[in-house]
Amino acid sequence: MMKKSQTVKANLGITPATQHADQLPPADQLQFIINLYSQGHLQEALSDTHRMLNTFPHSIALCNLAGACNMGLMKFDAAIGNYQKVIKINPDDAEAYYNMGVALAGMGDLSGAVEAYKQALNIMPNYAQASNNLGVALKDSGNPEAAIEAYKHVLMVHPDHVGAQSNLLDILTSYTPKNKNPHLIETVNQTINAIKIIPNSSKENISDDQVIDLFSKLSDQFVSDGGVIKTKRSQTYRKSSVDLNCKRHMSIFKQHNIIPEFCFGCYKVQVEPQSIIDLIKLYLVFDQLELNENNSRKCMVELRPAIPGFYKGLIFCASLEQAKQIAEQLDALVKQRICLKLSATVKRGCSEYPIAFPEFKNINPSGPPLMNYPEDWKIIEQDYDKKTYAPPKDVRPSLLGLNLRDVLVIQRWIDYAKGLGDPSANLVNPNPIYDQRIYKIAKTRLDTFTFEI
Repeated sequence: MMKKSQTVKANLGITPATQHADQLPPADQLQFIINLYSQGHLQEALSDTHRMLNTFPHSIALCNLAGACNMGLMKFDAAIGNYQKVIKINPDDAEAYYNMGVALAGMGDLSGAVEAYKQALNIMPNYAQASNNLGVALKDSGNPEAAIEAYKHVLMVHPDHVGAQSNLLDILTSYTPKNKNPHLIETVNQTINAIKIIPNSSKENISDDQVIDLFSKLSDQFVSDGGVIKTKRSQTYRKSSVDLNCKRHMSIFKQHNIIPEFCFGCYKVQVEPQSIIDLIKLYLVFDQLELNENNSRKCMVELRPAIPGFYKGLIFCASLEQAKQIAEQLDALVKQRICLKLSATVKRGCSEYPIAFPEFKNINPSGPPLMNYPEDWKIIEQDYDKKTYAPPKDVRPSLLGLNLRDVLVIQRWIDYAKGLGDPSANLVNPNPIYDQRIYKIAKTRLDTFTFEI
């Protein structure tokens, strides 16, 4: 599936410099097709566009519109043909090169996407989205150093570009740059990473005062040189080199109301801290936790309206047996280091699945699962994968220690905790609300779920 940073951006405008008068389709007919496209009627819009192209075969607007429709229908080859035609009509069309890059990335041709984005930037050097997408393609093809430079190019021209900020924050969680001219985000990340997480002993209790002291060392890093660094994320990750492909699985579930086959073998060890201080402690435990398979893990605040709970930590496991072993290890650890009342439990798959299939959550400790994968779902998954190609990407395990992205996420957790009325939030950070959005989400959850501490 295409990343959010690689959205289609169809240029439907026409200028006299690039379009002959006899290739300008009637404005009302063109607008009608654009409306169809905007409303999501892609096949109908594409059919009408093809009909108009018979009369106006060299219309840049129609070629771009056909490309956008084909992109939405995941017909990448056809979209590339549309954009190549635009470039033939107007070799200096940066938008066409950009859109072609998106199509090439969508079909897995990352080297082709890189070249297309570079062509767009040769024509329009300050084209922020092309540079941002260039960074994504470079990262996914295993060139993180060049990807960082692409993100920095965006931020040099547009310091508040959310996509480039987010992508740079993400890449720094798994890669240490080698360049000598760091961006502000890199500098702050290096400062945070140098702060020692205490205690290092796997048996030592982490006190509330240690968490409060640690966060006080971090809080002045949020704003620097007059620029504000933010994130929209609400989860911290420690990833292995295995891509769980969760976005693909959840997309299939939401589109077709089936649980992907992979998820039938996926188990999670879950801990639910009772306060924001304990959630931060669990984050520190997860950072130092040594597992044989280096299982991916995350800490989070619950934002999904239909899912109960508030603070959670999850470790992803490839089998029930592995989950039971890790749960036993983690249960003892959280009691030692965080709170005697905490426990680790085993669950199956994502929390959304049992809402549609209640029997899915039932686990048989001594035998096969109580719900098995229906074989007739396989054809649905195969058809989905044919239409929604996921390009290969370079997956790197997370670096240990604190990083800027996690600190920004923790700041959002604290505002979430304040929305719940968690008294420990003001102990960690007594400052005014930093992120009103997550604060309001937490307050709204209290209409449905009861928070107790």
